[in-house]
Amino acid sequence: MTSSVCTQVLQWSLLFFFLIPSTEVVMMILGAAWSYLGFAQAPGKFKHLIIQITTVGKEPELVQRTIDKIRSYGLTMSHEIWVVIEPGNFVDYNNADRVIVVPSDFLCQPIDKARALEYTRRIRRNENLSRPDVKILFVDDDTLPSHAYIIKAFNGNYDLCQGITVPSRWYAVGGWRHFLLSHLDNIRVRNCLTYCSCTQGVTQKPLFVHGEGLCITGEAEDIVTWNRRIVASDDLVFGTNAAHMGLSWGYFHAAIQLVSPWSFRENLNQRWRWTWGNFDAIFSRDIMPIGAAIFKGTKYIMGFISVIASTTGAIMLGFGIAKVPPQAHAVFWFSLLCWFASYGLAGWINAGGEPNRSTRSTFRFWSFRIVQTVLAIILTPMTALTPVFVIVYSICRGRPKKFIMIKKSNEVMERSA
Repeated sequence: MTSSVCTQVLQWSLLFFFLIPSTEVVMMILGAAWSYLGFAQAPGKFKHLIIQITTVGKEPELVQRTIDKIRSYGLTMSHEIWVVIEPGNFVDYNNADRVIVVPSDFLCQPIDKARALEYTRRIRRNENLSRPDVKILFVDDDTLPSHAYIIKAFNGNYDLCQGITVPSRWYAVGGWRHFLLSHLDNIRVRNCLTYCSCTQGVTQKPLFVHGEGLCITGEAEDIVTWNRRIVASDDLVFGTNAAHMGLSWGYFHAAIQLVSPWSFRENLNQRWRWTWGNFDAIFSRDIMPIGAAIFKGTKYIMGFISVIASTTGAIMLGFGIAKVPPQAHAVFWFSLLCWFASYGLAGWINAGGEPNRSTRSTFRFWSFRIVQTVLAIILTPMTALTPVFVIVYSICRGRPKKFIMIKKSNEVMERSA
């Protein structure tokens, strides 16, 4: 094969990666259409809801705030709020129906958070709550489901369903570090709008699953169980195994709100835990079925390669090295526009949440939202490259020995309480 032929093959191979952002926009549109037109709801089918906040117990004020906010919704369905914590922590939560302390001598295959989830699953089974008409909505200590989220999750006519994770609580406030880390979390919303919407909704074969806001029936929990050798990524493991077992998946457009990490160290620790949790699942058939592992592994590889290939292709086009037809240039520019616009949309969504809305005048709020959207667009290359850095960092650092916790609260949050 001559060098000119090799160059042509390389050029057209790189064009494939140019198409990814425009393909993702198509997926986003399909996912949104499915969530509005295809998401099946069955009001009256489900009789009881358990909202479970699983926490180590180190930041009770944050958990109490979540409980109080959920109570303020005035939910009309039969429901309970459970707080599940480790021994030796604060237990006197107001307005919680049950505070469950996981015994230190309780043994099962998983550890840490997944161990706590398995313990409460067994409680529900013993109390006849592992039924198809019971829903369990899982909430982390730093997350808050909107009223619309709870209603849609409860009425969703699926064994499992969830909506969008939105890092909209105290977004881009509290100093330059949190501003930057908030924007690095724009990728989470983008992934939800693109990949969660299509793989949880359209295909019902999830690529991503997030524990924040996962809603399942009691029967589904008892069929799948949390009893696997899980250190992290318990949500992904549970969700992909459920799909493998033939349980139904649904996706809807409503937000569960969360807080971005407040320091670079905590951001890296969080991503380090997630990355190795995913690695463990991909490489172990005791944890994740082979089909889901191949799907997830392919996404990792494609994401890693596409950043390198797209950058190389852009340089080749910019310097005139790539000799491709004008139509290919048009594809490149259109896809590039889609790429920047998708991150801008994520910034727009994140900047619109509480408490940013409640702590500003109308003019200041909309000015803030527009500015953050523009900054999200400008920061797109850095945000998109961060996962590559995280993967390399996580591999070099090695597998964590235990579940990594990060501090969720901050003085900025406390002042706005």
